Amino acid sequence: MLAGHPLSRALASAAAWLPVLGVHACAPAGPTPTPLPPTTAPPVGALREPAPAEAAPTTEATEAGVADAADAASHDASDAPAMKLAPELTLEKPFVAWARPRPKGDVAAGAHDELVARWNLGGTSSPEYPSSRPGFHPGTRVKVDTRVVAGRLPKTAPVDRRTGKPAVVLSETSLLARARKHGYWRYRLCFERVAQEVGKVEGGETVLRFAVDPRGRIGTPQVLRTKLKAAEVVACLAAKTPEIELLPPSRRLTVELAVQVWPGDAPLPSLPPPPSDPALNLPVDSDAVTAALEQERGAFERCYSEGLGRDPALWGRLQAHVELGPAGGVSRARETESRFPDPEVSRCVLGRIRAWRIAPRAGHARSFEVALRLGREPERPAAATP
Repeated sequence: MLAGHPLSRALASAAAWLPVLGVHACAPAGPTPTPLPPTTAPPVGALREPAPAEAAPTTEATEAGVADAADAASHDASDAPAMKLAPELTLEKPFVAWARPRPKGDVAAGAHDELVARWNLGGTSSPEYPSSRPGFHPGTRVKVDTRVVAGRLPKTAPVDRRTGKPAVVLSETSLLARARKHGYWRYRLCFERVAQEVGKVEGGETVLRFAVDPRGRIGTPQVLRTKLKAAEVVACLAAKTPEIELLPPSRRLTVELAVQVWPGDAPLPSLPPPPSDPALNLPVDSDAVTAALEQERGAFERCYSEGLGRDPALWGRLQAHVELGPAGGVSRARETESRFPDPEVSRCVLGRIRAWRIAPRAGHARSFEVALRLGREPERPAAATP
């Protein structure tokens, strides 16, 4: 800034007046200073307002600027074409029908089967669609009840007067709680294994009677009655009951246990056995099929987008059984296991798959499964088991 500039003279004058006014920038607080005698006010014009270009914006000006920027952004956004996001699509790894990928462990595999069953059914915006109905319960239903028919148990475990804690003995409450906790997955898997091997199985109640010794061990159960038509399920229920872990009762007793088990609202995926001929038990050419799936990803997304145009709440899984011809073309492709809610989407996806050209490789299966998960399953409160 030039020495002769009016603003320079104003600042110099202000600096001269600061000691007189008692202004000490960045000085630590000290004792209250002795008041100075009155002084003559500085000449008018010695301290000047900043130039308009250097003045801080007022609140009104700031708010107006923000509003103008927002209007401009809104105007630009309305003029720009809307960005269309690609629909959610997940490509599963191809597999042969008898080797569908599942987690290890019976319970983990059973929970995974229920997840696949929910996706195979999918959902729509229609309140009449199975997955939209109140009380929808995709998994196998299991209910267990117990009754002591010989001997006696306390309603609840008595409290030890010395420790103030419940005694470690069997009671009616813990008998029922442990039968339900330790029996649920055992009984459910008995039903599901048979259903996946032979197809749809009707549900019903089975009543078993067994003895419990003073160590909490369950004797061989006797089947009193059953409404299940599948004898394999009934035999499994009886065989799995002694695996339930009970607390020791004070004396020997006899218990009746009623198991109600019946299908859920989403059909279970099947688990076919591998071919008896080892020459037919071949792996899928995963690299070639996965590459073909990825090449069609955009086309699959367009198929699904058309379905979303008809129903924005559409979601589900589409599994296709594919058979390759000798020359590498697809001789057959049909939906299997899944029941995708929109047939037009299924036809569109299958049409793209039928146009594949995959060179068959020796030692690899010519028939296999491919699956797509379209959209996202909406969150819903867990349905209580009846």
